[in-house]
Amino acid sequence: MKQNETFNKHGKPDRQRRDSLSALLRPIRRTLGILLIFAGIGIIGSSLILNFIQVTSKRKAIEEFRQETAAEPSQITLAQPDPNPETAGSAEESQERFSGNIMGILRIPSIDSEEPVKEGVTRSSLHAALGHEPETAYPGAMGNCVIAGHRNYTFGTYFNRLNEVKIGDMIYFDTRTETYAYQVSEIQVVEPDDLEILDDRGCEQLTLYTCTPLYIATHRLVVIADRILE
Repeated sequence: MKQNETFNKHGKPDRQRRDSLSALLRPIRRTLGILLIFAGIGIIGSSLILNFIQVTSKRKAIEEFRQETAAEPSQITLAQPDPNPETAGSAEESQERFSGNIMGILRIPSIDSEEPVKEGVTRSSLHAALGHEPETAYPGAMGNCVIAGHRNYTFGTYFNRLNEVKIGDMIYFDTRTETYAYQVSEIQVVEPDDLEILDDRGCEQLTLYTCTPLYIATHRLVVIADRILE
């Protein structure tokens, strides 16, 4: 036995005691490792399942909406801006025109985005669609039409790629009878409590917003577009 080896009070070497403790902890460590692996698989699996459900719901909503309109985006008439805002329909008429489970489809060709839009920004509304902020204008009406959306973990879903939009890009809002065209004029990053993005600037405007940066969500990415006549 080596001279530098110490003994405990029972006369056994400390090394032997450490070996015994290590042997006792080994199966516990192995079990914890297995549990952590399964927990990780469960988290990833549940996320994938949730994404699958959301994507499936979105596609179904778009298909049902297209069946109602009986037209593809290229076949929908481009709406013309009303030169006299005073002749535009009332808020009640606009709300009735956009009634239904899906009020329209928002398309951003530059990022290959096509998303259904529901009324409201509640959790249920944003679960499988974009949401129109209540009390803001409807597409085609004078005022600021504000639409919110999540940045889903699936690439290209909801507003995941909104950060790729550039000034000058086109945005389209398809209704059951016509399409409203907008061109991006401004991009901002603001604080979560900045409510100025809801303000009415006295023109036909579309405002999109989502959380940023992706996964961290400390701020809001805001894309502002003006109604145009193509």
